[in-house]
Amino acid sequence: MIDFRYHIVSIVAIFFALGAGVVLGAGPLKGTGSELVASQAEKDRQQLADTRAKLDETKTLDKYRDDYVAKVTAGLTDGKLSGKKIAVVTMPSADGDLANTLTEELEKAGGQVTTRVALDNKMFDAGQRQLVEQIATELVTTDVDYPADSTTYQRAGLILARAIAAKEEGKSADGESTKIISGLTGAKLMSLKPSQFKDRAGLVVVLAAKPPTPVPDNSSYNDSVDFIEGLDQGSNGVVVAGTPVTAQDGGLLKALRSDSDATKIVSSVDVADIPAGQATVVFSLAEQASGKAGQYGAIDAKNGVAPSDVQTKDN
Repeated sequence: MIDFRYHIVSIVAIFFALGAGVVLGAGPLKGTGSELVASQAEKDRQQLADTRAKLDETKTLDKYRDDYVAKVTAGLTDGKLSGKKIAVVTMPSADGDLANTLTEELEKAGGQVTTRVALDNKMFDAGQRQLVEQIATELVTTDVDYPADSTTYQRAGLILARAIAAKEEGKSADGESTKIISGLTGAKLMSLKPSQFKDRAGLVVVLAAKPPTPVPDNSSYNDSVDFIEGLDQGSNGVVVAGTPVTAQDGGLLKALRSDSDATKIVSSVDVADIPAGQATVVFSLAEQASGKAGQYGAIDAKNGVAPSDVQTKDN
């Protein structure tokens, strides 16, 4: 970045020359002011060029890193999710392209993505809490038991899980699934593709959105974390995937990782936008299927870069 102090020096020099009675373009100091300005401008241009060169170099190295991971480690996730059915749930305003990429990676690993659910902003609007509570009450099924101390959004997560997922493999979508989905979509709390699906998933990937501007307080995600806990309680495991910014203050992963109850059961990956992170999402799902959870990635990730059973040495 060009330092503003250089411009101050230039301006002060010009006024000093004028105050001494030297008219630019004439007298013994002819050209001094303009030469100083031109010299400083040239320094500024060079500094900007150097900064651009460093940025280009960083981008080139980042591309090399991602290409290396994608090509040299290709095949490491093959078969890791064989026979596993997975639902992908995107939080409001989550990146659709990243959701597509993750879906492809899950399928490359042998998993079957049964459905993709897109949650609407309305789902977590404070003004809609009563509606969410009403729907969770009306749509509860006989095979779902709400814990006595459950919150509105834990119940909402459990209800969605009953529609699209199950703790056991091999569960099919049924009339109750249809009723729940109709209720949630009819209230415009979510949408899903395909609108009709055959199998309920055992595992769930939740894709976090980058924080809005201005950055909210971490407590604003309490309902979202409760919802994700409900999804986990109604399925065989949940991995929340996000980018590094989501693991910093104002992000969903930051809030999730600050909740000790949530981290006991839900996994998270904060580098899902790069190939290594996408592979870690796969490994984390496999770990969830075995009953374990962990927090992985680059930003305050308690359990390191990936599950321990896929690392060649300790972190």
